[in-house]
Amino acid sequence: MWVTGFVSLTIPLLLLLNLGLLIYYLLRPNAMLLLHLGLILLGHEYVNSSFSYNPTVSRQQSEEELFSVLNYNVRVFNTYAYLQNKNQPGKSMVKWLAEEDADIKCLQEFYNDNGSEVFNTVEKLSSSKYYSLVSPAFVNRIGAQFGLAIFSRYPIVNSGDINYDQDTNHQHALFADVDTGSDTLRVYNVHLQSMSIDANKIDDFERAGETYLDIARKLKFGFVERARQVNNLMQHIANSPHPVVVCGDFNDVPYSYTYQTLKDNLSNAFEEAGHGLGFSYNGKLFFLRIDNQFYSEQLKAIHFETFRDIPFSDHFPVKTTYTRGEY
Repeated sequence: MWVTGFVSLTIPLLLLLNLGLLIYYLLRPNAMLLLHLGLILLGHEYVNSSFSYNPTVSRQQSEEELFSVLNYNVRVFNTYAYLQNKNQPGKSMVKWLAEEDADIKCLQEFYNDNGSEVFNTVEKLSSSKYYSLVSPAFVNRIGAQFGLAIFSRYPIVNSGDINYDQDTNHQHALFADVDTGSDTLRVYNVHLQSMSIDANKIDDFERAGETYLDIARKLKFGFVERARQVNNLMQHIANSPHPVVVCGDFNDVPYSYTYQTLKDNLSNAFEEAGHGLGFSYNGKLFFLRIDNQFYSEQLKAIHFETFRDIPFSDHFPVKTTYTRGEY
């Protein structure tokens, strides 16, 4: 029911409204206090999805029991001139990614050009430390690849694509089974249908009627497509013979059908091990948390971080440290 997608966008405002009224009636006691307290309690799952506070966990596990996963929409490394500025050099993004210490790196909107000294990213990010897996959504006229990529310090023993049953602007999913030595882990790298909203048009009040009607149409299309895509994804996950970590740019808020479907079956790393609000979008719509990691019950997230000081893309990288031993 696509209309519920629009309703879900109002949930943060409803939570803030009820919280404000709850505080008001605490200061000026009234029977309405119970109503707003009850509404907040009914929506506690949405509160947990909005704000996370978890005490720092002492990492007492051995190195063999810990592994880290980085997730980052790299926006084709700002290859094109219109994406470049002094704060977003593609070369610096590639350098940061190559130096960032993570056992597994899942990248969306990945770009690789073997003929470029700067954007031969598979070579630069693999070196001698990582196995690489690239799933191009398409290849351009010069042979450069666009799509999804997984880099793993562990050997990749199996892999595959999850292609949706119709063209959706080249969004798809990729999985890799990695041999960690003690067991095998299935890592999904997901890019769901984009919101396709031009943030620069949001404050175009002169053509508000036309602008917001167009935004509404795009949102509706996105709600429908992502629901179909996440249902396909969940069917694949249900058949996984291994514990899973699902990373990606989900292009949906924590109150959506997409997010809640994944959360009904898996744990969310931000909710279990994060701090604060966890906003992951780097743009005018800064209040969006659309980059996530979900994981199986056989694992446990012990630390989650959003790198809000890494400005290169229109998304911030997120990284989770997991344990697969006794906790």
